[in-house]
Amino acid sequence: MNSRSVLAVLVTLALAVPFVALALVLVALIARGGELLATLPPSTWPGILAEFSGRWPELAGMVVGQAAIMLILIFARRSEASAEEA
Repeated sequence: MNSRSVLAVLVTLALAVPFVALALVLVALIARGGELLATLPPSTWPGILAEFSGRWPELAGMVVGQAAIMLILIFARRSEASAEEA
């Protein structure tokens, strides 16, 4: 195994370990958030719904944007593969 392969593995691990730790922390925080939502009194739900009704276009835009990026990547890969075949 050459030094490039070892370096690639080490860089991958250096990136993966902190992100795995961050994901575990976020999962714990999300669980706490669910517990918090369960304890909210019913009088706060209209405010939460009003906030969500103002934010749903942002969420929809992010989903559509991610779908567009994925389609661009898929089509770019296909045209690159067909260009190599020709």
